[in-house]
Amino acid sequence: MARFRFALDQNFPPLLSGVETLLPEVDIVAIRDIDHRMPQLDDRQLVVALHQLDWHGLITNNYKMLWQPVEIAAILKTKLTVFAVQGLGDDPIRAAGAVLLELPGALKRIAPRKSHVFLVNPRNPAPREAWDYFREAAERRKVDPDRLYKDVKVSEAELRSPVLSPSSPDNEPFPT
Repeated sequence: MARFRFALDQNFPPLLSGVETLLPEVDIVAIRDIDHRMPQLDDRQLVVALHQLDWHGLITNNYKMLWQPVEIAAILKTKLTVFAVQGLGDDPIRAAGAVLLELPGALKRIAPRKSHVFLVNPRNPAPREAWDYFREAAERRKVDPDRLYKDVKVSEAELRSPVLSPSSPDNEPFPT
């Protein structure tokens, strides 16, 4: 399969339209741009219609369609590939980003004439203290973290000393 064609479900943010400049092997088009009647179709009809129009897959925030046997049966029969993003329907930037993170690798794993479902479940990592990373770096060097910090810490004088030369008219700093 030289080029993948994915329909963007109506509940998915339009941020992925035009992604072909980044991923030339894929076209992503909103379902309303494929056919103005598609947004009124139920999920089973949508999957069948996409198959009939020779589309390879669907990108959706409606991951709950994967809980419905009638929708899954349509995916199985049509051999469509579905990217279902879980839990980000109200966050369009993260939903689009989650798909963009998964799409390049997923495209390499899609086998012809098979149905595929990629349940995209993005992480929401909790922040860690920078000191935890510093301590781990010290441990890898087999050095006491407090001692290493004392050797490499940023001094008050270093903080006050300008790193960048004074601004010229052509090189205005960002306002703070």
